[in-house]
Amino acid sequence: MTEKVKRKFVIPHTFTIIFLLIVLMAILTWIVPSGEFAREEIDGRSVVIPGTYQSVDSNPQGFVDVFKAPIDGFIDSAEVVGFVLIVGGAFGIVNKTGAIESGIGAVISRFKGKEMLIIPISMILFSLGGTTFGMAEETLPFYMIFVPLMTSLGYDALVAIAIVFIGAASGAAASTINPFSVGIAQALAQLAPGSGIGFRVIMYIIILIISIAFVMMYAKRVKNDPKSSLVYDVSRDHAAAVAEEEAEIRKFTGKEAGVLIIFAVGMGIMVYGVIVTGWYIPEIAMCFAAIGVLSGLVARLSQEDIANSFIAGAGELVSAALAIALARGIVIVAQNGFIIDTILNSASGFLGRLPKVIFIYLTFFLESALAFLIPSSSGLASLTVPVLAPLGDLVNISSQVIVTAYQFGVGLTNFITPTSGVLMGALAVAEVPFAKWVKFIVPLLVILIIAVLIFLTAGIYIGF
Repeated sequence: MTEKVKRKFVIPHTFTIIFLLIVLMAILTWIVPSGEFAREEIDGRSVVIPGTYQSVDSNPQGFVDVFKAPIDGFIDSAEVVGFVLIVGGAFGIVNKTGAIESGIGAVISRFKGKEMLIIPISMILFSLGGTTFGMAEETLPFYMIFVPLMTSLGYDALVAIAIVFIGAASGAAASTINPFSVGIAQALAQLAPGSGIGFRVIMYIIILIISIAFVMMYAKRVKNDPKSSLVYDVSRDHAAAVAEEEAEIRKFTGKEAGVLIIFAVGMGIMVYGVIVTGWYIPEIAMCFAAIGVLSGLVARLSQEDIANSFIAGAGELVSAALAIALARGIVIVAQNGFIIDTILNSASGFLGRLPKVIFIYLTFFLESALAFLIPSSSGLASLTVPVLAPLGDLVNISSQVIVTAYQFGVGLTNFITPTSGVLMGALAVAEVPFAKWVKFIVPLLVILIIAVLIFLTAGIYIGF
């Protein structure tokens, strides 16, 4: 008797989802009536004018249009794609110097023995990496330091993971100038990357304070009563084994200090350029390119190392750049079929009758749900922001608030999604079961979601 093999459902690859959406959009051009809104330029943005929708001749998209959409997407999003690759290359050079890791490592070593102070100081450092460049994979070496360190000080492996992971993830969720998430989303919404930074800094500080307080409260409880640890039943033998392994982090020298100074000054110049002089993608890409090259020179990397590090850094973001371009193909098919404005008109007719706060809350939860299917933050931005930003214009909601709903949607989902290689890698290092992590992180997520909903409400009624 042949035994039936149960097929396990596998979430399709991001590119598969994008291609299926291109096909679906092409099919819709044969079904959905064609129409267009009039648009006008406001502060450099092409904005939909409410009440100007009118029907136009249909232009259904066929087989050729579907397979032409990817290259059309590349052409239309060339500026953003180039920006992503250049910034990725610049960070490839900075990462090659090891300055960020050695700087954090030096601060950690200074506070050994001062136990509780290690938690807030370390989380602030990791969050700065998260909020400026989306620090994620770069945190992996630090789990090898923090697991034995924190367990030896009377805490548990969850505290060690939380310091590094929640520190970086909270910064990334409350991104201020992270070019790989909020920067791309703002560019897709025709906003200057880095704009609205004042309000974003406030959100970042509040999210960080909540995260640090949560971790410190749990750590204090475990310190006072080890049996209260959620992983008390998990063997601690692994912590000793981890302690014997060497984390490959450079010593902090004058070269590393020079790189960090260049990085900080470059970021400061970029923020000044965006806020005061109205810099946009070309100038911001120039700033990152300069940071990368100057960092390589100060670190005394050879010209070959600088070039190879740039290529490697850009290579790590090729999939993100492809996702942006291919996802743009979805919008182009809809635009060429003249149905995107029809969809916007119908959606605004329904959503316009809802309170604005309900609309933005729905946007946040939609982004959160989609982030489980599309773990790439840039890919998700490319799929949703080009549609949601003009829809926000129609219901009189700022594109900055739409971008904020996106960034927190994807950011908070990354706290818990099992598709995160960084999270699963961290749990593997400390041998903490995923179920234990879920039990630990859910209360913090609930608090952060409430805070985010307050931010979004303030964004609607107070503005950025």
